[in-house]
Amino acid sequence: MKERILVIRLGALGDLVLCFQAFASIRAAHPNAEIALLSMPAFAGFARLMPWFDRILIDPRAPGWRIDAWLRLARQVRAFAPTRVYDLQGKRRQTILYNLLGGPVCGPEWSGAAPGCSHPRLWPPQPDMHYTDFVAAQMAKAGISLVAKPDLSWLDAPLDSFALPERYALLIPGCAPDRPYKRWPPMHYAALARQLAAQGIGSVAIGTKHDAAAVQAIVAEAGDVVDLSCRTSLPEVAALARHAVCVVGNDTGPTHLAAAVGAQTVALMSDQVNPVWSSPRGPRTKWLQGKPLSSLSVEAVLPTLWDA
Repeated sequence: MKERILVIRLGALGDLVLCFQAFASIRAAHPNAEIALLSMPAFAGFARLMPWFDRILIDPRAPGWRIDAWLRLARQVRAFAPTRVYDLQGKRRQTILYNLLGGPVCGPEWSGAAPGCSHPRLWPPQPDMHYTDFVAAQMAKAGISLVAKPDLSWLDAPLDSFALPERYALLIPGCAPDRPYKRWPPMHYAALARQLAAQGIGSVAIGTKHDAAAVQAIVAEAGDVVDLSCRTSLPEVAALARHAVCVVGNDTGPTHLAAAVGAQTVALMSDQVNPVWSSPRGPRTKWLQGKPLSSLSVEAVLPTLWDA
């Protein structure tokens, strides 16, 4: 019987990006298996681009009282019939799913947080551990060796349709709408864009519809900033980051994406999060924390934009 592997990581975007190494490592450890990712509807399209999965299953995260939704989710996963599950979400919702699939009595092998599972993850996290190190420890306990560097060549796109400066910084002034404390003020971004323009470096700003007002404020204040809000796919964001002189962004998914593809990235972190645990990871990535974020000055950010 063909081995079937289920990986669970619902989101958000930054969390998915931080799991790239684990995803690639699971594929390397199970090269002939059929591997499915269980994720949320918002990330299904992005997940289908990933080379590590053969199919994408969807958890709409219906409320707990929706018994019908729970039964549909269980039927969907049972139809896939996983022989092993890597649960990288590790919440109560996944423990319920584990028990619906048979739990420790007749369920699949399970790496995660569910009580009684065959491969329990490390808990609690060690002090000063980054989330990626925490996931790596879970993989080790499940017998998975990490690949050194996942291949992200699939995460790319042509940029011919955009009128870009020859040299530019990529600005990512967005954040989740319900987490405004993660937003560095647009006027700070505008001041940074003016400083960069004085050095011959243009600025390109991206964001979703929720960030359009912030981007427009930057353009209005700084002038010659290319506004690509609501115009970029995630592969295009990755390509823009690769070609940028540097990337400056809030603690949001596209900043994680820029860091992962190797761009020179500075992540601006709020004092309401722990950067040691959740900052973007990449070979040329730094983070700065403001307490509060609005107190982080342009003068503090500017010197960090270049390689040491």
